[in-house]
Amino acid sequence: MTPRFSIRYVGVIQALIAAAWLSAATGCFSEKSFPLSADDVVRVSPDGGADAKRSTRTWLRAAHQRLENLLPTGPDVLLTEDLVGADGRPIDVLAHFNVRPDQLNSLFCNFLGLLHTAQASATDDVDKPAAAPWPGFEDVWIPVADGVELAGRLAFAEGPGGRRPADCIVILPGMLGDNAVQRTFDLATGLRAMGFHVLALELRGHGATDERYPEVYYTFGVIEAGDLMAVSEWLEKLPEVRRTGLVGFCYGANQALLAAWNDGRPGGDAIIPPELEGRLRPVSPARHFEAGIIAFSPVLRFEEIVDDLKSPQPFSRRPLLATLQDTIRVRMERKKHPRIVGDLELLMRFECAGTVLSYPNAYEESLQFLRFLPHRGKPSGRKLQSARVPVLIVSAANDPLTSAQYVAQLIARTDNPHVAAVVLPGGGHVGFAPYARRYYFSLIVNYFRRTTGATRP
Repeated sequence: MTPRFSIRYVGVIQALIAAAWLSAATGCFSEKSFPLSADDVVRVSPDGGADAKRSTRTWLRAAHQRLENLLPTGPDVLLTEDLVGADGRPIDVLAHFNVRPDQLNSLFCNFLGLLHTAQASATDDVDKPAAAPWPGFEDVWIPVADGVELAGRLAFAEGPGGRRPADCIVILPGMLGDNAVQRTFDLATGLRAMGFHVLALELRGHGATDERYPEVYYTFGVIEAGDLMAVSEWLEKLPEVRRTGLVGFCYGANQALLAAWNDGRPGGDAIIPPELEGRLRPVSPARHFEAGIIAFSPVLRFEEIVDDLKSPQPFSRRPLLATLQDTIRVRMERKKHPRIVGDLELLMRFECAGTVLSYPNAYEESLQFLRFLPHRGKPSGRKLQSARVPVLIVSAANDPLTSAQYVAQLIARTDNPHVAAVVLPGGGHVGFAPYARRYYFSLIVNYFRRTTGATRP
């Protein structure tokens, strides 16, 4: 009788899950605002002396000890050193948090992870209006290459005499996102209130940049890694800007990590084939994003998602992938690509074909540039070994899109004190503000603050 019961009701259960998601889309599962203010911030004074200045890992352990009471109760948080066992191999992260990978997309088993993901994410609607003006921010255009400028919203911290010297924090959207995301607005206005200059940036193929330059396609981080170097240099030429910092979410977090690598990598890095290297912005000895880089929910095994999206993903079983396929179709239709499907590899090939990455094998070589962990026997290099500015990775054990296990795998391959990571019990995918707003904002502010941060003078 049990097998008959399971077969009979499995379809009903899946239908109920889909119905719950659809009905919730206009309620608690829709995008929400989580305003951030100075009252949310708990100051940290990391110990460790000179070691804390040299090591992002030392800084994180001391800062987390001060902030951990801001988190909901749950399993112990894993910090950088906790992610690797005595044998140098990654620990079983999901077992530590008692998480089953096959249940991460289930409303019954991962309700909060899915809820916090939805509340921190914007739906990509082809008819979505552009972001309304933000009080105190101005729209700027930043030159990054001949005939290409990136759109951004820039605000300066104010002092008694007007604009004051401060670090400028750059915020990146997720893949194909824009500045109409509430999460970006909340963080940007919160950081400005804490005394930072802030730039919310729209990359090639994103938002207003794409509207002005529809013929300039997105290369998913290959060309954009050099663009970010140009943005940092442009900002630091402004008299008010001391240093720059960088924050990315989801695939924007991947691009933030690529920026960390691109800043520190040597020319002629063996992981970059010569044909591709010749089409990239030359590396510069100057440091970029010296105030630090934070990557929230990076998709470290991005190619697994590329593989999954070769076939239709049912919303009832894989809601985030199904939504991503809708975004891809909208993109293909708007850019008038030859086929309108939810295949991410096909979109990447279409987009790269319209750029300098149009030579034979460019797609495969681009993946090698974008890859952080080996995939199906293909190399990734140890990219973050080259990072020379502080890098912090923040992930959640209940992320329904990408596994926190991959963070442990990356850390096991990265013997670099500048690179630190924290895996929290909750937060879903980029949903750290709804999960633990005060911890999220306190971590960011203290990380970038000159007096308490990972790069204190």
